[in-house]
Amino acid sequence: MAVEIHNDSPLPLVWARDELDSGGWTAPWYPSRASPISPGVTAEWRAEGDLTVVPTTGTEGRVWYNVGGDPGRQLYVHFNSPLIEPKYGNTFHVWAPPGFQVAYSGGQGHEGRLVIRFRESARRQVPGFTPSVNGFQFSNRWKSGLPAMTVGFLWNRLLDELGEAAASVLAIARVDDGWLPFTQASAGMCGGMTFGAMDYFAAGKLPPADTTAPDSEAHPLFQFIRGRLLDSFDITGSGHRWLGYSSPHYPNGDEGVIQVTGLARGRAWVTYRDEWPRIRDDIDAGRLSPIGLIQTDSLDIGRNHQVLAYAYQQSGQVVQLWVYDNNYPRQDNLHLQFDITDTAGEVHVQRLGPYRVGEPRIFCIFRTDGYTPRTPPDGRPLPPAAPAPMPTPTPVPTEMPPADVIKALDKMGVDFSVDEAALSAWLANPLFTPYPAISRALLLQGWSFKAPIFLDVIVWNYENIPGMTSPRRAEDVNLDILRAAILEGWNVRYGTHVTDFRQLLRNG
Repeated sequence: MAVEIHNDSPLPLVWARDELDSGGWTAPWYPSRASPISPGVTAEWRAEGDLTVVPTTGTEGRVWYNVGGDPGRQLYVHFNSPLIEPKYGNTFHVWAPPGFQVAYSGGQGHEGRLVIRFRESARRQVPGFTPSVNGFQFSNRWKSGLPAMTVGFLWNRLLDELGEAAASVLAIARVDDGWLPFTQASAGMCGGMTFGAMDYFAAGKLPPADTTAPDSEAHPLFQFIRGRLLDSFDITGSGHRWLGYSSPHYPNGDEGVIQVTGLARGRAWVTYRDEWPRIRDDIDAGRLSPIGLIQTDSLDIGRNHQVLAYAYQQSGQVVQLWVYDNNYPRQDNLHLQFDITDTAGEVHVQRLGPYRVGEPRIFCIFRTDGYTPRTPPDGRPLPPAAPAPMPTPTPVPTEMPPADVIKALDKMGVDFSVDEAALSAWLANPLFTPYPAISRALLLQGWSFKAPIFLDVIVWNYENIPGMTSPRRAEDVNLDILRAAILEGWNVRYGTHVTDFRQLLRNG
């Protein structure tokens, strides 16, 4: 098992102690030698199982780092790569202290490399999206009798994708295709409104200003939302999860026959370990994230709900996730809160903000799949943006205070998604971080971008191109690699596939 730690916080990570339950550290990659991990620096350590003629053990261990040298604030990493893989294969736990967050990838299943990104806690969100502006102005309440679809039709199509073996274990049987018209006022069309809001945002438009839902089958907006409702269930993809997670036989935690046989992971594992990182990665990349809320464990799938995640803040193991909930139009402070520490029991989610009393319990959260943009009807234009200022011409002063660097970058169209205090600390630290060198290299080019690009994403992309060394001087920055890092950041943020760097420039 290899563990790679990217310290994107303004404080060093100082090794406190480590221990091994099995296996040994791989020379020369010892945790104690990978210390301190300075701000902006990446460090790595490795462990392996015991070996005689053949492997005799896997490897499992724990490492503690003091954040800023403070033993009261620790980053904790536990890894387990067993000789004989159990139901989940390789596993890990990474916990940060309050005020900080960790993002991670790999290290699970058959993957033997765990990549950790350690950052200060901050609210992170999709730029330009506000529910009161970009969401529908009417609530998810519809005139009864509008013929959208039936739960029976949806149920049977999802059951086909679930498969007979899983359906048998979860005690799910077929129903009549015409059972339970889906357009009853109590059912709503939340999935269509979620995908529809994403479509308007992707098209650079606002939804219609109507404050009441269309009440006619012939209305173009009703027809569009009805079509997007069916799309949102991803019937031929992973939409069968709506049925599976709603079954009373689906497990909540980590223990049980279904998990041991490898048929399913519990709802807590699904929510905290599988789906929350996907939602977080969407938002970090500037993408809206459609999510499903399982609100029943009795197969009453009409009680489930779909909302749109657009912002989050994680402090330690506690996550706050801001959502556009189409049951609550024009509300900007609706968010869900949950603790991702433990997957042994049930999912516990608090609704915060102006929710009504009596909202149903949430049994599971997952990111819905299958979204591709479609052209929505009758969109309103976005308010005109203020003209971008011209870039600061060269020459650039040799040394600039961080606040001046941030202002100069902003003029050329380079912003940031991290906390400004953390960015300022990095910009003031040319010895241990690449931010001063890359920022100066950007300013020296005199570029002016058509839309903002995150500086922290540019730096991340630059340093993660194979073979690149972290620059400490502007003259050490490879401009071809810098352009590639900017292109990648642009395409991820705006969902494009631009290959010509000049297309990003105002004068390109």
